[in-house]
Amino acid sequence: MSGKRLRLAVAAALLLRLTAVLVSAREVADVLRYRKLADHVLDVSWNPYQAPRLYPYPPVWVWAEAGAGWLARHAGLSFPVLIKLPVVAADLLIVLLLGRRIGEGAAWLYALHPVSLLITGFHGQFDALAALAILLAVFAFEDGHRDRSALTLALAIGLKSFPVLLLPLFWLRDRAGIGGKLRYALLATLPVALSLLPYALHDWPALRRELLGYGGVADFGWIGLGRGLGWLAAGVLARSEAAHWALSVAIAKFLFLAAYAAFLSLLWRGRLRLTLADACLGVALIFLVGYGALSAQYLLWVVPLGLLKATRVQAFYAAVASLALVGFYLFLAPGVLLPAAQALVSRELAGALWVAGVAAVQGVAAGWLIRLLRLRNGNISQ
Repeated sequence: MSGKRLRLAVAAALLLRLTAVLVSAREVADVLRYRKLADHVLDVSWNPYQAPRLYPYPPVWVWAEAGAGWLARHAGLSFPVLIKLPVVAADLLIVLLLGRRIGEGAAWLYALHPVSLLITGFHGQFDALAALAILLAVFAFEDGHRDRSALTLALAIGLKSFPVLLLPLFWLRDRAGIGGKLRYALLATLPVALSLLPYALHDWPALRRELLGYGGVADFGWIGLGRGLGWLAAGVLARSEAAHWALSVAIAKFLFLAAYAAFLSLLWRGRLRLTLADACLGVALIFLVGYGALSAQYLLWVVPLGLLKATRVQAFYAAVASLALVGFYLFLAPGVLLPAAQALVSRELAGALWVAGVAAVQGVAAGWLIRLLRLRNGNISQ
């Protein structure tokens, strides 16, 4: 991709996301939780895990929240804008990386992708930062830079817990022997463990409760679909927290871990031949299909990984995931998209769009996963 066209794609991505950030500069949903957590760190305790139900992440992101909170107080800047700027920067770097590594089409598809725009620009969730680190880890590994790959994977794990599930995929691809695998594993996990150590020593029960005890939210996935269907049938919407779906979440954990273990076994035995990037995509798709208690931002995980290889299924996924997200926001968190006094559609229609979208995402993700598994011999058309 030529430098001029790549700069144009990056500029388009920046314009779209900054517009979304500015028109949605409100403290609602996760942005409100970020602000509350920032206030906790600045005024109450340096330990974010002592703030119940506000911080279920590894410890890297807390510095962005506290930094944005401090700047908002002392410079009079908008907290919702400040907290989204690092994520916008991550999206721009993903566009740049895709353009240089894959080509013009992938760069433009991510620059204009509605799921990325919704999650980063409007919602303000920071999954793009972890997704960028995963891409960097995959590309560095493919280029033979094992230490760099491990350290960028550590950054991804330090931002979100999910990328630790990708570590065995790198092990399976590593030809460096036991010593090399151990070195990679230590570089990918030890920085995260060390970053967690002060919080564990300060208040282990709080860390265990908030980080290790987090079970997800039933807004998307098959549990979210069941919750939505229950609302359509009875007009009563059940709570979304995992504690209210204990049995379903336990089943979801078993289903995901069983499918994940089977996937790793097929890769290890050579029964499934996938590139490292496709294997990472496979784990993300298994999580989408199998786990069940998913938040909105998890719909972004498969987007940059999927764009590494152009397939028609990505267009279907973009459409149904966008439908599910827009319906969800309008139904349960309208302030993410609109000022409080505005409404695009009735709440009943928004809820129906959400439920239909969640069902469609499940179907498309399952089809995408099946298609990916059929790639084991590398002989189906793209």
